[in-house]
Amino acid sequence: MGQQPNIELSETDLPRSVAEPPPARHWKPTKPGLITAPDQVPTGGRFGSAGPDAGWALRLLSDAELPDSDPRLRGVLAGLATVRAAELGRAPIPEDIEVGLVLCGYWSDAPPEIIEQRVRWLAAVPHEQRPGATAAGEVDRDLIVNKPEKVRWILGRRLQKPSA
Repeated sequence: MGQQPNIELSETDLPRSVAEPPPARHWKPTKPGLITAPDQVPTGGRFGSAGPDAGWALRLLSDAELPDSDPRLRGVLAGLATVRAAELGRAPIPEDIEVGLVLCGYWSDAPPEIIEQRVRWLAAVPHEQRPGATAAGEVDRDLIVNKPEKVRWILGRRLQKPSA
């Protein structure tokens, strides 16, 4: 289409010789401690165990039949279920609560060491910012990802005293 003779073109109306804005430059982190990759995300301690929909553990606990009505037990089980679910990369499911009960020693013939551990975890709950943080921090990550029966078997074998 031709230009009308009564309209003058200004510099801004003419075609540009360089594409604007220019292509983005390569980005580099400029601050120390800036996370640039998924494997750099810190876990444990005050960072917790990030996983999808960790609050669902509380909903599961509200429907679960627990062997003890102690409210501190709910905090410990929520922490353990959240850690297990995060290790497996999903939201908590009822099996996570079952594994938490096994880790707390709620099974027949539970070794005294497991019962002592549960008592310690329960005693720590009122002093924690996130109830169950002590249990979540102390649990073996390789152990907690197993099925409840295998966790029970491993704990029984691990704490079995050799006969003299």
